[in-house]
Amino acid sequence: MERRVSPDCSVFGDIEESLRIVRIGDRGERSLDYYIELVSSNDLLVFYDLRLPRGEYHFQMDTVLVTPRFVLLVEVKNISGDIYFNKESKQMIRVLNNISETFPNPLLQVSQQKFQLQQFLQNYGFPNIPIYTLVVFASRHGILHIQSDDTFHLGKIISIQEFIFKYQKLNESVLGQVWSEGDLNRVSDLFIREHKPEDVDLMKRFGLKAADLMKGVHCPKCGRLGVQHKHGKWVCICGSSSKDAHVLALRDYALLIDEWIINQEARNFLGVESRHAIKRILSNFEKEGGTKGTRYNLKPLIY
Repeated sequence: MERRVSPDCSVFGDIEESLRIVRIGDRGERSLDYYIELVSSNDLLVFYDLRLPRGEYHFQMDTVLVTPRFVLLVEVKNISGDIYFNKESKQMIRVLNNISETFPNPLLQVSQQKFQLQQFLQNYGFPNIPIYTLVVFASRHGILHIQSDDTFHLGKIISIQEFIFKYQKLNESVLGQVWSEGDLNRVSDLFIREHKPEDVDLMKRFGLKAADLMKGVHCPKCGRLGVQHKHGKWVCICGSSSKDAHVLALRDYALLIDEWIINQEARNFLGVESRHAIKRILSNFEKEGGTKGTRYNLKPLIY
């Protein structure tokens, strides 16, 4: 969307800010991968961004670690500044550049996820297994402030460097296998089968229509929009050429507009006049419909 919306558009700033927040969160979650790799074992299963049904709704968990003895839910935060936790109100307050801001308490959030996961597993008849929760702060620029007598937050909200030691202590203290190898295989299959990624309509969220998006193909080398299609190749004024530069553009189309496309729509979006050239470009995609109504499936570019 950031590639396809003009900087002059009224919502471009909102798009940039949303993307910034998503990238910060993603960096935090990826930084945990390194520490999980250090504690990895043959009987450890790890699931990321797991979103499971709960009645009419769904609940989502950042990171779920499953062993035969226990399950650990890890909520990752990548927040800078001085971060204070109030033991009475259970509020989280961030102070940055002398500005105070209240955030949802991540420990309450992951505790709610624990309750929902317990109900979910019970509904499928799994043996009761201990479920623990942990909130991990990944930013090097975040300073945690937790009072020494705050039994609610202390030890359950940690910096990312402490994760290995917390996990090892938990792994050593929880004795007795609750789930068999068959249970692990069954819960893995269940999680994968029931997982449903959130379907977010970004165009609707930002109040945009297809006509608001900039058309054309980006140069893979310099990023310029509007490279020309000549003799089966995409040619840019920077001097570079590519045979598959259109793939990213078609993925943009699938993500933002529709997962199916017809020849005329592809010509308009890619900026190519020749319907025969577009037919060749789309020839590798699954198609359905008659000669004039043929549409092509772009889903493989997303999934």
